[in-house]
Amino acid sequence: MEFSLGLIKSENQFLLKSFDAGTEDNGKVLDLSELKNSNLQALFYDEEQIENEDLKATLLEDSRFFPIRSLKEINSDYESFQSLSLDEVKNIFSKVHDNWLLQNNVTLLEELFKVITHLNGLWPNDRTTFFEELWFILKSNLGAKSVRIIFNDIQIAKKENEKNKLIQVKVEGERLPNPTEGGELEAKIMSNYEKDFNNTFDIAEYSGEKGQLVITATIKKSPVVIMAEVYELSRMQKAILSALFTGLSENIQ
Repeated sequence: MEFSLGLIKSENQFLLKSFDAGTEDNGKVLDLSELKNSNLQALFYDEEQIENEDLKATLLEDSRFFPIRSLKEINSDYESFQSLSLDEVKNIFSKVHDNWLLQNNVTLLEELFKVITHLNGLWPNDRTTFFEELWFILKSNLGAKSVRIIFNDIQIAKKENEKNKLIQVKVEGERLPNPTEGGELEAKIMSNYEKDFNNTFDIAEYSGEKGQLVITATIKKSPVVIMAEVYELSRMQKAILSALFTGLSENIQ
């Protein structure tokens, strides 16, 4: 599956390079402000660069979205990194991503009861915020390139002679969650996985080769479909997510 890496070139610029199964692009140099609009899977910097306080603050802010590592950790520098073979880059990315993913899951495990309590507090009156925060948790736990959550909601009638309507809402994105009303596709997806909503949490489909994952879940008896692009799926990730959805389903306070 495709992944994109960034290399800090200077205090104001970074190099963005994308890698696919058997190819890589030549990369493009972008203004550092574009970091916020780039779907990176990892970012590398030279240790001398973080002496700049503004750059250090930028890296700290972005560390929640992807792993950020020193080039020294991988025995490389800006010039030599660009001459690495595709296999070498894949190995570096895999190690960096795996370590970041492990840290994310350990942190979630340590704070799981607190997270469940917080989300349960949002559920009754702020459903959109609930799913936006769940989106961030899933993105971090799965180390996913993208995450889409589909759930049912009630559209309140605007006129007296109208009835409330069941609709689907999707929360999707690569870097930030974007909630919008679903359409025919989302209705079909919910219908297609209807038989899988008997369990609180289930891995409905997973292809390690394609990096495609579909999770079905129920939260307070409400069906949810989660679709994600992932680089791996471990037993630990599945166990933590299962515990999370069990807590949300059983209304642990």
